[in-house]
Amino acid sequence: MFSYIAVALLSVWIAFMILIWTKGGLRKGRKFGNKIAKHLGFTNNFFHSVLDNGTSGPSLQVLAILETGNLSVHQASVELGPSLRRGLTQLESKFGPQEMIENAKPIVMDLVREWEELQKNS
Repeated sequence: MFSYIAVALLSVWIAFMILIWTKGGLRKGRKFGNKIAKHLGFTNNFFHSVLDNGTSGPSLQVLAILETGNLSVHQASVELGPSLRRGLTQLESKFGPQEMIENAKPIVMDLVREWEELQKNS
């Protein structure tokens, strides 16, 4: 009898966790990050690698917070500019000059310049 109750409770707990995972959380951040990657012309994996190396906290959580702030994809890209710049620097120091990194630098620097302008005006 006890084992049936334990299995039922475990099943309910697993279903609840799946519901939380699919309705929001980190999955939501990943999807928003993929939209930003497409907007910037980066592959999804490259974008997430750069962001992972440029943020001090969990990058998927940062993306989820930006999305809940109702920012457009471009606005979120600008907010991520400094983190993306740090991420490119980190990746370049780990792996040396790479074509993908070099191609991303002008795009990220434009975002950083736009971010700096926003900081001056606020």
